[in-house]
Amino acid sequence: MNLVITRLAAYRTEEIVRLIRQNQRISRVQLSKDTGLSKPTISLIVNYLIEEGVIEEVGMGKGERVGGRKPIQLSFVNDYKLSISVDIGGTKTLVSVIDLQGHIIKTTSFSSQQPGGFSEVVERLTAISEEYIAEHGRNKILGMMIGIPGVVDKSSYVVKYMPAFNLSDIDLKGPLEERLGLTVLTENDVTLAAFGEVWIGAARDNPNVLLVSVGTGIGAGLVVDGRVYTGQRGSAGEIGEMITDWSKEAPSINGFGRIEKWLSGHSLERYINENSLNADVAKLFSMIEDNPQIRERLTEGCSHLGLALANAIVMLDPYKVLIAGGIGYNQYEWLRPILDSVLKAVLPESMYRKDLLEKAALEPYGVIIGGAYHIQNKLLMKCICRKEEFATVNNR
Repeated sequence: MNLVITRLAAYRTEEIVRLIRQNQRISRVQLSKDTGLSKPTISLIVNYLIEEGVIEEVGMGKGERVGGRKPIQLSFVNDYKLSISVDIGGTKTLVSVIDLQGHIIKTTSFSSQQPGGFSEVVERLTAISEEYIAEHGRNKILGMMIGIPGVVDKSSYVVKYMPAFNLSDIDLKGPLEERLGLTVLTENDVTLAAFGEVWIGAARDNPNVLLVSVGTGIGAGLVVDGRVYTGQRGSAGEIGEMITDWSKEAPSINGFGRIEKWLSGHSLERYINENSLNADVAKLFSMIEDNPQIRERLTEGCSHLGLALANAIVMLDPYKVLIAGGIGYNQYEWLRPILDSVLKAVLPESMYRKDLLEKAALEPYGVIIGGAYHIQNKLLMKCICRKEEFATVNNR
C-alpha cells in the first residue's frame, strides 16, 4: 500500500512541475483547476517544491474579478539542477554545463584526435567535468550524459562499437561514476540530437521527424509521435548501413557502413589522401567549382545519401527530414538541391514536398542540448522526490 501511495505522490508532483514549466508562471488556484486536485493538496505539494528550491514565488498575477485579490505566481527555477553533457565527435569533443531550460552555461571543446587515443579523450573530458563539479558543487549537478558516435547497449549503457575510434565494448559509465560521484549515462549522439530537436528545436511542434547527421560518419535519429525511437536494442537509426549500390559497396570495411563510404567525413578524408589533395574536408567543398573531378565525387556521394533518405522516407513518412552534423549542417546549402532533386525523382508524388528537408535548428550544440534533456527525463523527478518525507508530505 505504501508503494502505491508513493507512486501516486510522485505522479501528482510530476504533473504540477510539468504545468509550472509549461506555463512559466501559474498560480496555485490555476494548478488546482488544471489538475483537479484540492487546494490543500496543491498547497502541500507547492510548499514542498518551494522548500526544495524547485520552484519559487515570483509576484502577483491578475485577479479573477475587479478588486479581487491577485494570486501569487509560481515559476520553475531553471538552475535548480545543472547537467554535464558531452558530445564525443570524430574530430571534436564538447563538454558543457546546461541548465534545466536548455541554456548552455559553459562549454569547453578539444580535439578528439589525441596522441594517447580515446583513453586520453576520456581523461580530458573527466578533468573538465571535475572542474565543473568543483565550480558548481556536486549536489548541484543532476548527472552526466555522454553522446557517443556509435552503438550503445540500451540496458547496460556499454558502448558496443565506435567506428571513428575503432573500439568496441567500452564501459564509460562505471569508471566515470566512481571517479566523479555522479550518475553517468551514454547514448548514441544522433539520438541525443533528436532529443534536443524535440525539446526546443525544429521538431518541437513536428511529432514525426527523421534527423540525419552527416559528419565523420552518418547516423539518424527518429522522432515518432513526439518521442525519440531507439529500437529494441538501441540501434535504430543506423542509416549509414543502408545499401544503394550493392555492386560497389560490398563488403563493408573499417566498421563504417555503405552510405558512409560515399559522403562521410571518414570517406572524404580517404579521398583526399588517395588523390594527394592539399585540403581538409571543409576546403574540399570550396574546390567544387574549379575542380570537375571533386564536383563529380561529391555529387555522386550526395546522390547516394539522397537515395538512402528516400528509402527512409518511404518507410517512415516523416513530417520533416532534419540535416545535421559537421558536413550536413555546414554544407547544407550545397547538399540540399542535390538531395531534393533525388527525392523528387524517387519518391511517390504523394510523399514528396519541397519543404521536406530542413537544417537542424540546434547545431552545433544539438547533441549536448539533447543530452541535457535526456538526463532530465531520467533523473529529475527522482531527484525531486528523493526524500523519505516526500510521500508523507504529498499524501496528508
